[in-house]
Amino acid sequence: MSTPFDRAAACPSCGAPITFRFAGAMAQVCKHCKFVIARTDRDLRAVGRVADLVEIPTPLQLGVTGRWGNEPFVVDGRVQLDRASAPGAPWQEIFIAFPASGRWTWVAFAQGRWYATTEAPLPLNGLPQWSSLQPGGRVHLEGHGMFTVVEVGRRRVISAEGEMPYVAAPGVVTGFVDIAGPRGEFGTLDYGDGRTTPPKLYLGRQIDPAIMKLDTGAPVDQPTAQVSAVACPNCGGNLPLAAPGTTERIVCRYCGTASDLTKGALVALGQVPRPPMEPYVPLGAEGQLRGMRVLCIGFVIRGCTVEGERYRWREYLLYGGPSVGYLWLMEEDGAWQLVTPLSPGEVQPMGSTASYQGRTYALKQSVHAEVEYVIGEFYWKVEIGEAVQATEYQGEGGKVSIEQAPTEVSVSFCSPLPGKELAAAFNLPPPPSPSFGDGTGASAGRVVVIVVVLIVVLLILIALSDCGGGGGGVIFIPSGGGSPSFGGGK
Repeated sequence: MSTPFDRAAACPSCGAPITFRFAGAMAQVCKHCKFVIARTDRDLRAVGRVADLVEIPTPLQLGVTGRWGNEPFVVDGRVQLDRASAPGAPWQEIFIAFPASGRWTWVAFAQGRWYATTEAPLPLNGLPQWSSLQPGGRVHLEGHGMFTVVEVGRRRVISAEGEMPYVAAPGVVTGFVDIAGPRGEFGTLDYGDGRTTPPKLYLGRQIDPAIMKLDTGAPVDQPTAQVSAVACPNCGGNLPLAAPGTTERIVCRYCGTASDLTKGALVALGQVPRPPMEPYVPLGAEGQLRGMRVLCIGFVIRGCTVEGERYRWREYLLYGGPSVGYLWLMEEDGAWQLVTPLSPGEVQPMGSTASYQGRTYALKQSVHAEVEYVIGEFYWKVEIGEAVQATEYQGEGGKVSIEQAPTEVSVSFCSPLPGKELAAAFNLPPPPSPSFGDGTGASAGRVVVIVVVLIVVLLILIALSDCGGGGGGVIFIPSGGGSPSFGGGK
């Protein structure tokens, strides 16, 4: 059915007929030649050819209709983008049009969360300089409020289909900054290409996908993770794949080969050292943890050095499907924590304290944390030696963890998890109790300290006995202290 916004013309690249159905659409991908065709006041202009679409699962396919609350909508297009600094892990954004009102929105799914953003007026003084913004920093956008910088990077369009607002030409690198507000607000500062693509500001928030009701009756958000499998390109081992739409790297549990997931197949990168211990929660284990069905898909050992002493802890990546997203388990010296990702805008660090949900958390420690061992499936390109500045704030109910990387910041909340509850969730035997000497760092060091102290005490007693001396005294034996502990937010 045509609308008042229809505009038909010939594709300037191949001559095929093109019709713009929606007033807010300023570009369209020609179905015949795959060129992006931009609409101007005078004519249509071909701005570049897109690559074939990458298979990224989504219920919001082109042409799907439904209701957003009480307003009808149609999926009018989508664009797939890639980071210029880390190609091979594209994500997609869905262009949804509302024919009755003429408005539109972008919808994206990332790490278990759904977001909707629309174009907003630029601040009167323009966007801040891209190079002046740092992850974890604060930025004030006049007329819109204060935001936390989540990621600073460069990206490019690799593929698209249907209609969309004006986008950069395929392959052209543009700067962007993702931001988050304190009440679920989310946005992107799009800096354009500095030539033909002007800067844009998109603001919105995290949404509940239940707000979208498809006319087909299909759910927008699948309630569980659907596990498929891929073969290790080195040893042929069968590796479960829980999140094909967001997984970027898989490290084979059998041979240690690290691979990137590209178009549904694994591309081998090389081997990494195997962890010195088997994970307590096996990879592929399914559990019911605090009302959530989750799969254990990854295992990481990280460490830090404090005053010459190496401390290590273990982290398990859990995936609960699109409705839950990713969670982490963190274990150190037999103590377990459930690590839940937060929006960086929800936490406000202020020197030696951090504010979260109206509560104040006190600075506990800040260290340089490094990845030492890794196996399994991950939503980023994890590498041995990858490092972040990990800072923890202790307070009511647990700890707030802030991890600062060169291009992005991640925030999480770490709450205590009894070992018995964890064991019951995955139907496992009780986890090992806290003990000296797990062979991974600080605990073994404490054993050495205690043994040395005992030897010294024994020598002193022998010396006193040889001297025939009497009298008494107090001998102080140091406890050795506890190792640092850190959250698993990524």
